[in-house]
This record gives sequence, structure tokens and C-alpha cells, in this order.
Amino acid sequence: MDIYVGRQPIFDRNMNVFAYELLYRRSMNNFFEGVDDNKATAELINNYFLSMHSAELTSGTKAFINFSQDMLLMEIPLLLPVDTTVVEVLERVEINEDIIAACTKLRDNGYLIALDDFVFNESYLPLMEIAHIIKIEFSAVDHETQRKLIKKYKNKIKFLAEKVETREEYMIALGMGYDYFQGYFFSKPVIVKGKEIGSLNNSLIRIMNELNKKEPDYQKISQIIETDIGLSYKLLKLANSAFFGTRNQILSIKQALVQLGLIEIKKWVYLMMLKDIQIIENKELIRNCFIRAKFMELLALETGKTDRQSEYFMTGMFSSINVLLNRDMNEIVKELCLADDVKDALLGVDNEIKRLLDIVINYELLKFNALDNSKDYFITRENLSFVYIDALKWVMKLDY
Repeated sequence: MDIYVGRQPIFDRNMNVFAYELLYRRSMNNFFEGVDDNKATAELINNYFLSMHSAELTSGTKAFINFSQDMLLMEIPLLLPVDTTVVEVLERVEINEDIIAACTKLRDNGYLIALDDFVFNESYLPLMEIAHIIKIEFSAVDHETQRKLIKKYKNKIKFLAEKVETREEYMIALGMGYDYFQGYFFSKPVIVKGKEIGSLNNSLIRIMNELNKKEPDYQKISQIIETDIGLSYKLLKLANSAFFGTRNQILSIKQALVQLGLIEIKKWVYLMMLKDIQIIENKELIRNCFIRAKFMELLALETGKTDRQSEYFMTGMFSSINVLLNRDMNEIVKELCLADDVKDALLGVDNEIKRLLDIVINYELLKFNALDNSKDYFITRENLSFVYIDALKWVMKLDY
């Protein structure tokens, strides 16, 4: 399934790119196609951070992302990397004590706060004490009002002129003392297209039901996520992100859940549930990944690798993820921080896991003359058939 993100550069006074504003897009049409604020932000975050290569989208700079009232109160911005995220407070957000507290927490955690489409009134004063950047639609606000506002708050807040359409407007804004500039005069938003792995709604519902119990069962949640390749990929990527500050690599779903903790997992599930799940175009390939994962795990047990069965399972599950994401396997492996043996196997390096993966793939392709390696593991062709059928039965139970 194709996914889309719009991005528009934001320049400093020296015409260097300071950041990119990331924009929700549903297609290659370069305009906003109506959806509520929560859903738009949820899908944007999913596409930008969990499905695409985020560093490439922003060229190593910062990302301005709009957040609605609900998203701020749910503390969703805390899921994103603090050093590259600018939290844009939408103009429709109602300024109250809860919002002030949420934004204060974000600032205390090191996030930059920007106020979008700002028009001054007294109710904004508490938020102005917290904000780092104020964005003003240049052509919509009287120039004299802008000058007075910049002069009064210049020492405390940076100002960004948005929707700058002409060179004349840019020169006027520069003279007023604006710090940053954005608009069609510099660049129209560019649509970036990627690939999404579909996630199962049913999985998310089952996870949320478990999370809402008095004593959630991490083992059960782990088992649910392991049956969904999209959720597994996103959870491991999230848990191994630099902003969670983990010193050790997260190599399994259960480790990831423990690392994130109950509150962060709920936020993550909430974000995933808001996404508009569409029909999975590559459903058969995903199903084959499940079969391959279980096949690998069962063969690991057959060959005495009981302590490493999860590594074999992961190798099978992610063995075609480069095709699903339409990206280079090297890039994906770096993001997932898998065990070295799993990483090497996925990259084609010869090791025990890779040799077992080759057996599985050759069996799938009915290349029986290439199954000689199976003898090294004391696995007969008949045994392979029984194990494969067990893997198929497991996937059938998933109703996938």
C-alpha cells in the first residue's frame, strides 16, 4: 500500500534549511484532503517515523508536526525523538490548564514548541511563556501588528513568517525581524511516497483489551504482536529508538514491551488504532512471512536451538520486509537492531540461521534438489513436510 508525506522547507535568515514542516497527504495530490486533526496527525506520524526513513525526509534537520488538543493531552509527542521534533500547537487548540500543563511537560522534556497560525489575544499569554516559536500567516495579519509583536517578544521567542508568497513579502518580513521563513516563494510542499505494511485492526483491539485489564499479561500481548508483521516491525523500531535512551539492544517483542512500559504502549496502540487501515494489497506475501517465521521457529526446536527460537522466528518474519517496504534491506536492518546473527542472515551472510532460512525458502520454491543442507541438521524431507504443515496450521488459526 502506498503512503504519502508532504514536506515544506523552513529557512533561517541566512537561507539555510532550519527544518521541514511535515504535512498529511492521502495521495500525490498536493493539497490537504479533509480528515479530522487526530487522524491526520496519527497517520502522518506513522508514515514519517514508523514506515518511512525519517532522517531522509528531513535531511537531518528538524520536523514541524501539527498536534491537536487530544494528541497533546494524550502526550503523543513524547513518542517522537526530542532532538528532531518541533511540536506545533494547532490554532484550534483550546487554551486551558490541561493544555498548559501538557505543553510545559513537553518543554521540560526538551521539545521545541511552536504556535501555529498565531493571532494574539490575552488567552495565549500563558502559552507564549512556554513557546519557543510563533508562526504567523504573513499576509493574514496587519503588518504593523506583526512589527509590534516581534519587537515586544523578540528576546524571548523566535518568529516564523509562513505563507510568504513573493520576494517583496520576504524582504518586508526580513526587515521586520522574522527569524524563519516558509511559503511558496521558497518552495511548494513536495510529496514523498513510500510503502506501508498493513496492520490488523483485530490485533490492536485485542492488545487494547488486554491493556485495559487490571493486570495486563505482557506474554499475551507479546504473542498478539508477534502474529502481526507490521506491528512487530514498528514496535521494535520504536523501542530501539535513540530517544528511549536504551543502552542495550531490544531483540524481542517482550523486551520491547518491558522497555516501553504500560503508558507508552497504550500511546503507541492509540496511535496505531487511529490510522485508517486499508485493504492489504500484499496480503499473500505477508501471510507467507508468517508461515516462514513459524516454519523457522519449529525447525529451530527440531534442531535443538530451543534457546534461540525467537531469533529464528524473527528471521523468517522479516526475510521479505525489504519487498514489503520497497526499501534496501541494509537500511531496515540498521533500524531494527536485531541480534547480529539475525542481521547477518537477513543480509545474506552465511551462518546457521541463514542456512536454515535457505532450506525453508528452497522448500517453499519446491527446489527439492537444493535441500541437501537439511541432512546436516538431520532433517529429512518427510520431516520438513510435517513441520511445514504445522506452520500452515498455526497461520490458519490466525485467520489470516
